[in-house]
Amino acid sequence: MHFVGTMPQFASAAEAFTWQTGQLADAVERLSGGETGARLAWFVPLVKELMRSPKIRARRTGDWTGYDDVDRLAVRRGQALTAEDIPLRWARWAGEELAVLEALGTPATRQRPLQVGLPAFLDLCLFIFGPTGPVRQGRAFLDAVTAQTEQVVALGGERVVLQLETPAAAIAVASAPPPLRRTVAEAVGRLLLRQVRRAPRGTRIGLHLCLGDMGHKARVGLKSAAPLVTLADVLVRKWPEGRTLEYVHLPLCAGEQPPSTEPAFYRPLRHLGLPPGTPLIAGIAHENQSERTQREVRDMVERAAGTQVDIATACGLGRRDRSQAETAVGRMRALLT
Repeated sequence: MHFVGTMPQFASAAEAFTWQTGQLADAVERLSGGETGARLAWFVPLVKELMRSPKIRARRTGDWTGYDDVDRLAVRRGQALTAEDIPLRWARWAGEELAVLEALGTPATRQRPLQVGLPAFLDLCLFIFGPTGPVRQGRAFLDAVTAQTEQVVALGGERVVLQLETPAAAIAVASAPPPLRRTVAEAVGRLLLRQVRRAPRGTRIGLHLCLGDMGHKARVGLKSAAPLVTLADVLVRKWPEGRTLEYVHLPLCAGEQPPSTEPAFYRPLRHLGLPPGTPLIAGIAHENQSERTQREVRDMVERAAGTQVDIATACGLGRRDRSQAETAVGRMRALLT
């Protein structure tokens, strides 16, 4: 089983790790600190901190309760944003979590590494600054994310897997008319792979495609898995040499909507060619679907993909309340049997 990241059930990384290395010791291959506290809001704390920079002005403010209730920032006239202006802290958090695992007596290893979520620079630019963000601020954010990546790898080496997280790319491809999907996937794929290519050789990277889950609602829905397969195929085919693709996670349901029970939805998975030994993680576990139906869905996915899949939710658990999160985890555990 795979945890995408956020875990609202816990108040600290220590609690999340203790649970995973205890009750779930035989099921979890990578350990997540649960992105607890303010980190449950993904990169929203970064946005709020950027708003205090003298180089930044707020074009619009919001509480991030939905897709129309967000902050939108701009760089002030005459100013230029650099990597040093962007207060990313993923490396610091990774160091803290590695230390927590050591203190608990369950240190991260190559066989059971610490998983560190790292949003794509494309997503940070787009969601913070709007459509022109990747063009105007892309270099600064790519440099900042690269520096964080280098620091995390220096801290943990093979004991760490970086999870590249991108709603923007998946949403763009899913929103495109079918004849244009491949073209859109190639365009956003080039941007994502720039980030991968700048990671140190030997970096272990997992891929988390996402459809958004703000307010536990997806930004777009899917009529089939085809857009996800198209994007994943582009990324896998052009994956940079020397960076290990640890897994591909696909969100096969959307927000509060459980996965489809139609076999046709999953048939495009037959066209997904992953490298030998690279796990496909099916984001199908959902609190709003019975265990019996969930097992039927899992079987549909595996028949279409032609392989056994690992199990996850479509996104992190952070947009669910504690009860919903615990039910979703129960579905994950049920799908392992």
